[in-house]
Amino acid sequence: MKPTVVRELSIRGLRNIHAVDLQPSAAVNVLYGDNGQGKTSLLEALYLVATTKSFRTHRVRDVVEHDAQGCHVTARIDDGIMVRVQAFGLAGTQQVVRIDGQKPANLAGYATRTPVVVFHPGELELTMGTASVRRTLLDRVALFQNPGSLAAHRAYTRALRERQTALEREGEASRSVDPWERLLAEHGAALTRARRQAADRIGQVCSEAFRAMAAEGSSVVVHYDPAGSEDPEVCAQRLRQDRSRDLRRPTARFGPHRDDLSILLGGRPARVVASQGQHRLITLSLKVAELTCLSEAAGSRAVLLLDDVSSELDAARASSFFALLGNRLDQVFLTTARREVASNIESVLGSAAMYEVIAGQVYPRTGSAQGTT
Repeated sequence: MKPTVVRELSIRGLRNIHAVDLQPSAAVNVLYGDNGQGKTSLLEALYLVATTKSFRTHRVRDVVEHDAQGCHVTARIDDGIMVRVQAFGLAGTQQVVRIDGQKPANLAGYATRTPVVVFHPGELELTMGTASVRRTLLDRVALFQNPGSLAAHRAYTRALRERQTALEREGEASRSVDPWERLLAEHGAALTRARRQAADRIGQVCSEAFRAMAAEGSSVVVHYDPAGSEDPEVCAQRLRQDRSRDLRRPTARFGPHRDDLSILLGGRPARVVASQGQHRLITLSLKVAELTCLSEAAGSRAVLLLDDVSSELDAARASSFFALLGNRLDQVFLTTARREVASNIESVLGSAAMYEVIAGQVYPRTGSAQGTT
């Protein structure tokens, strides 16, 4: 499997980055500098141009440079078979995405062209936070394995909202509830099937990655905890039965909107028994699983974005993690506020392209790759 490689990156008007053009290394790229200089914004730009989403905010408009009318990110991407140019832009309230200058047929098709995975400190919510964070991971993997899952998710979400409105407006005996429940059953079952497939592979890879990084004898098991059913008939029956209860609730109590991933450490809930260090290792293992799943589905190794990951691990665990990455041959973009981390990375992964980020500008310092500002 060949790696996906970002050959060129151009950023205009994104947060504190006014204008940057970069030709990164096909291997490891280290972005270092003081906090608040724009290191994470560079990773955010890469994620945006690949997915149309930000990993820092739900309001994509927030990424636009202060007092600017819009922003634009362009990347020349080589997937080992062909080279294409992907572009993401915001102009006022309008979002524009293009592949080789052409509008894609749909956003799912655009978002699955370039597999990219990000790890940042907030990812610890995967093991310590609410189920919605883990559902997002499931849906991200499911999107690549089964692009139709995005449409099923959107249709399900709308039907869920409309059913609740109909119940509250007209009562449980209203016939206007029936068509929404049929849609909920159909799309909910499809979403559950897609998530189960995603969860099965995530769990397998996560356990393997955790064993490679953790102390001997430690084990993690990840499995799907569905709140719905893969059978549309079962879904429809449960929804009918629950009408009176759901009328008194803000939403239905049955269905994939309540799904979760169960994470067990040594057979017990990781949320309860894991130490801070173990939470970090489980999170990294889940991200390695996401990386593997997206790469398998896309047929090309995913680009990995690591935002200040070294601060989340001690030296021994960081070395184990970097060694695990070194066996994968992915393109990596890594940020750190600690210059000495670069030496540790190079000792494990080999030569890395070094860039210092100062006030939204990028300066190549050492390594084989060349960058310009």
